[in-house]
Amino acid sequence: MPSDRITIGRFSSLTHLSQKALRYYDRKGILVPEIRDRFTGYRYYTVPQIENALKIKTLCSLGFGLAEIGTILGSLSAGDQVSVRSLIEKRKKEAESEIARMEKVMSLLLENRDFSELFSMNVSEPVIKEIPALRVISGRRKGTYEEVCGEVSSALMATIFSPENQKNGVTVTGPCLSLCYDSEYKETDADIEMAIPIHGQIAVPDSRFTVRTLPAVKVVSVVYRGPYEHEGFSVAFENAFRFAAKMGLEPNGPDRQVYLNNPDETPAEELLTEVQIPVSG
Repeated sequence: MPSDRITIGRFSSLTHLSQKALRYYDRKGILVPEIRDRFTGYRYYTVPQIENALKIKTLCSLGFGLAEIGTILGSLSAGDQVSVRSLIEKRKKEAESEIARMEKVMSLLLENRDFSELFSMNVSEPVIKEIPALRVISGRRKGTYEEVCGEVSSALMATIFSPENQKNGVTVTGPCLSLCYDSEYKETDADIEMAIPIHGQIAVPDSRFTVRTLPAVKVVSVVYRGPYEHEGFSVAFENAFRFAAKMGLEPNGPDRQVYLNNPDETPAEELLTEVQIPVSG
C-alpha cells in the first residue's frame, strides 16, 4: 500500500483516536478520509491529516464542541485568524468563569457555608403574585424535559403561525410556559404540559393539542437567570417553597415555569425563567 494511504485502523493507532470517534468525525464532516480507491471504493487518510486529528483532539479536550471545531478548522484553512481568535477568546472566558466557580465551590465546602449561596446571585427574591386566567393552546405528553419542552412548543408555534391561523389573526399574548404534573423528578417519563397564551379563533388540526383556559391562581414567584438544566433551578424552587412555608401558604396545583426570553436568541447564561408555585391560604 502506498505510504500516503493510511487505513482507519492505522490512523487510529497514530492519533490515539478510536475508530468509533473517527467515523463520527467523518459523518460530521470535520475529518473525512481524503483518498478514495476508485476500484474498491475504500477510503484512506493521509499523512497531513494526522495534524488535523491532533488539532481536533486537543480542541475537544479544551471543551470546544464539534461545530466550533469545524468552524476553527475551516477558518484556519481560509486564513481567517479573526474567527479563530474570537472562538478561542470566548472559550477562554468560559474557562475563567469555570475556574472562578470552582474556587467558589471550594470556599463554600471548606468553610461549611450554605451551598445555595453559589447560585443565589441568579435567583430573585420570592414574591406573591396573582396570575389571571390564561387562554392557551397546549399539548401534554410524557418524556424527557428537553424533548417535551422543545418539541411540543415548536409544534404549538407552528400551529399558531400556520397560514390559516395567521389569516384569521391569531396572536401570541404572552411567553411560553410549562406545567409539571409529577410529584417527583423524572428523567425520562416526565408528565409535562406546554402552553402558549393566544388570542383569536385558532384552528387546531393536531388532536394532541387543545385550546383551554388555565385558571387564575395565586403563586409564589421566583425568577431564575441561567441555563435550563442548571442547579440554580433547584435553588429557585427551594427559595419558593421555603417562602411559601414561612408565609403559611400551601402548594396547590402543578408548578409552572414561564420562559421569559427566547432560547434560540439568548445566551444560556442570560435565559430568564419564572418559577411559579401555585398556593392557597
